[in-house]
Amino acid sequence: SLSPVATTDAIDTRLRPRAVQQQIEENTLRFERLQWRGQASLEREGKRQKVSVTLRLKQGKGIWVSGSVIVPLARVLITPKQLQFYEKINRQYTQLDFRQLKTLLGAPVDYEMIERIITAGPLDTRALKRAKLTFSQNNYILSSRKRGVSLKWTYDAAFRLVAQEFSDGETSVRVDYDGYRRIDNQWVPQQLMASLSGVDKTIVLTLQSKQTQLNGNFQMPFEIPKGYSKIKL
Repeated sequence: SLSPVATTDAIDTRLRPRAVQQQIEENTLRFERLQWRGQASLEREGKRQKVSVTLRLKQGKGIWVSGSVIVPLARVLITPKQLQFYEKINRQYTQLDFRQLKTLLGAPVDYEMIERIITAGPLDTRALKRAKLTFSQNNYILSSRKRGVSLKWTYDAAFRLVAQEFSDGETSVRVDYDGYRRIDNQWVPQQLMASLSGVDKTIVLTLQSKQTQLNGNFQMPFEIPKGYSKIKL
């Protein structure tokens, strides 16, 4: 498991929920483009895969990921409408809308949710605004429960997201953030571990950035090569 985000400041237990929420809002990462270069590992069904990745994100428009082990192996493009993926070893590809992705993962997933996980944003901003505030181990804890859906956020003394959890009784999502870097007077997460647990499966994705850039210029080239076969899911 990841170690907690280090901070030298102490939380202020006199703060009211609205004051904490305002500080969180002010700390929200504001950007147009984000690029990460680093490592990714995926664990599922007892198997672990590790690759070098370049991740590029244009806010509200698309997330582009290129994975390699010495040579490029796979490429992913996620847009608000769909997820596209191809891999070079078996010359295969897939295209899924978010309804199909929800069925495949057994969890409600959309583009905004993926973007918020990557940028350490709260999964549900409306629920955060009505969340109950408690204090624990030098952290601000905000929790919400409505219609069988429970959410919990843990923030450090600098109002940086340490962990967030979502559960609807059948599926649970937990994201832990370990380490932030100050770029252009903003805190950018450098490592995250996201775990998705369903009725009969658990998937754990870890992303670790070694080089991060905000608002740089980049391209997001994506074209499924000719002759590739569609993956049957």
